[in-house]
Amino acid sequence: MSLLNNLMAHPLDEGYAVAARSRPSQGGKPNRSRHRVLLVIALAVLGFLLTVAASQNYRGAPEAEKQRNELITRIGQADTRLNDLRGQQIKLADEVRGLQAGGLSNTSEGAALQQKLDDLELQTGAVAATGPGLKAVIDDAKDSSDKEGRLLDVDLQQLVNGLWTAGAEAISVNGHRLTSLTAIRGAGSAITVDYSSLTPPYTVHAIGDAATMPARFAQSSGGQWVQYLVSNFGVRMTITTEDSLLVPADATIALRYAKVGGPR
Repeated sequence: MSLLNNLMAHPLDEGYAVAARSRPSQGGKPNRSRHRVLLVIALAVLGFLLTVAASQNYRGAPEAEKQRNELITRIGQADTRLNDLRGQQIKLADEVRGLQAGGLSNTSEGAALQQKLDDLELQTGAVAATGPGLKAVIDDAKDSSDKEGRLLDVDLQQLVNGLWTAGAEAISVNGHRLTSLTAIRGAGSAITVDYSSLTPPYTVHAIGDAATMPARFAQSSGGQWVQYLVSNFGVRMTITTEDSLLVPADATIALRYAKVGGPR
């Protein structure tokens, strides 16, 4: 009876129970050692990848810098070439204008037509203009890291519009003539005039009545806009009257439409 009772109370051998207790738990909690090993492996792989990436960047840095310098050089050469071509265009235009004036000056009608043509060319910016006027030099605030102290395209537009309102007859910005076809726009952190990037300070020449332009400019909306920038954001600007200013011709002007006048 005792043997039967023992079998009923302990159907499995005690060795099985000992083996079960010594076996790692496979239920709820994962094996910490295994997770620790996987974590070390993952960190090692991540460190290896970072090392490879850093090595590649280090080896590629000189080549990237070389390409950047080559691109800057090419841009500078292209700008120089463009300025040379514009200079040649101005010379050829002056030559054509001289031949044209010589042909029209033979008759009174031709002389009147030439005078009308000269006036139109001056108004459209096809020829250079000289005379008294205002010279305005405007620059970013001294703390150029402050975005509010940097000049934007709209600020330059307001300045130019204020000068037109004050009676300016011809205006240039850093040597670029402004006409009805000129665009003043922002390109990233730069301001472009006629799609040429300019750097501060911006020098603005405005030909007109030097006696009345300063007061009229100060009263204009453009003048008040610029004065607000000077007073509140540290923008720097100086305005002086000049006895003689030169505003160059707009080299980008080209003949787009033409028609035959009079009988053929």
